[in-house]
Amino acid sequence: MTLQINTAKRWKLEDLAQQSYSTRKVDAWVYYCILCDEVLFISRRFVEAKGVQAAFDGICPDCGFGLENIMRCEHVQLPHTRAIYVNPKYQAPLLVEFPSRTFDAIRIQNARLPEEGKILTTGIAKLDKLVHLTTGQLIVFQGYPFSKSLAESLCVRAQLDHPIGLSSDVIFIDGGNCFDAYAVSEYAIEHRIDPKLALSRIHVSRAFTYFQLASLLIEKLPSALMRYNSTFAIASNITELFEDPEIKDKQEAYRIFQRMLRSLTAVTEITGSLVIATSSRQDINPFDTMLTQTAHATIRAEDHVTFTQFTLVHHKTLSPRKVSQRENRTDQFLEDYMER
Repeated sequence: MTLQINTAKRWKLEDLAQQSYSTRKVDAWVYYCILCDEVLFISRRFVEAKGVQAAFDGICPDCGFGLENIMRCEHVQLPHTRAIYVNPKYQAPLLVEFPSRTFDAIRIQNARLPEEGKILTTGIAKLDKLVHLTTGQLIVFQGYPFSKSLAESLCVRAQLDHPIGLSSDVIFIDGGNCFDAYAVSEYAIEHRIDPKLALSRIHVSRAFTYFQLASLLIEKLPSALMRYNSTFAIASNITELFEDPEIKDKQEAYRIFQRMLRSLTAVTEITGSLVIATSSRQDINPFDTMLTQTAHATIRAEDHVTFTQFTLVHHKTLSPRKVSQRENRTDQFLEDYMER
């Protein structure tokens, strides 16, 4: 199938079916609605369907039906100068803020894990075997104090080279006013990094209301990842501000929370970034339930007297399971969990 693009208007499939006379063509992906033939997105790299759907808030901009069951994707040949398109009614700025990656870098037989995908290690052998923290995913860690200590440790480990880290700066969106520069400095020393250098590569923004948190994650995070050439972000205490008992309009807070999570999954899948979200709570409530259902993976950490139990609560492809890590000391640093 060969497509020709008319950029003067919104595109339907019939507008793309004309023969092209371009001398050079490239592989591209076309995402469209099968009910009304509205073209949503064209890219030179494969993007998981959920990411494109999130950018349109899950609704076809033309016919108004939910995209979950009516969006299709086709691999086509396009003129190289016209292989990127975003429907003008898109909802998320991230689709146009990031330059498209080439089709050649994608493993077609395993679209969930592109070849350039990298794994961030925690340094905890059993946890690293339980689940891989891979770029292109939104991963949630529940449970205090482990999730806080892990976030501080990953701020340093993400800066390390492969096979430990991602060689990346860190975007830290603080939803619980919990970023601890002292703890991060301790981890930097442990990994033989100058603490000042490590802290200079962590870009912190704090939110004090759920509106501020949503704005940072929906509107500011995509451009921050690009500005600092980063592939790693942490959203700490992501549910806390939404659960403030002083909030009067609970439904509005829940709606904004849903939109924020859809944006985060789109950010990870479209940009190939890894986003870690932490939540200190482990009880069942609407926000944590939605967080678990939306994330690519959710891991719960439960501290006991002599060991910590890690539970893979949810994963897109793996079944739930548990592992335990014994502790040798009682201080609060993550090194307690690391095998000697």
